[in-house]
Amino acid sequence: MLQTVTICFLVLHYRGQTVKGLAFLAGYALVLLVLLSPLTPLAIITLLQASNMPSVVVGKLLQAATNYRNGHTGQLSAITVFLLFGGSLARIFTSIQETRDPLMAGTFVVSSLCNGLIAAQLLFYWNAKAPHKKKKE
Repeated sequence: MLQTVTICFLVLHYRGQTVKGLAFLAGYALVLLVLLSPLTPLAIITLLQASNMPSVVVGKLLQAATNYRNGHTGQLSAITVFLLFGGSLARIFTSIQETRDPLMAGTFVVSSLCNGLIAAQLLFYWNAKAPHKKKKE
């Protein structure tokens, strides 16, 4: 989370929009403060947590569809894919052991399935190469 906020600020800063970047940081900090305070009802937190799952699924399935359509995984890093898959499997176990929250565990199960699909594609397309484009003369 901190990395993403930092990157967003830096993008705005290097575009010459430092004031917008600072406004973004202030707004983000305010939203975070409200969400972490007792002012926010538990139902809102649960709704926000559950709304994360569709974005994970859509993002991974779009990547899987692109890999399938292309017939290769392009420059996808094998180590990154397998670490994501292993990490999501580990998070299932730790979320069950530490939080006993079925929604959180379910999110990691779905994430693991999606990461497993990408990992399986990486293995399936291991030796596939992207076709070379011929230059027109």
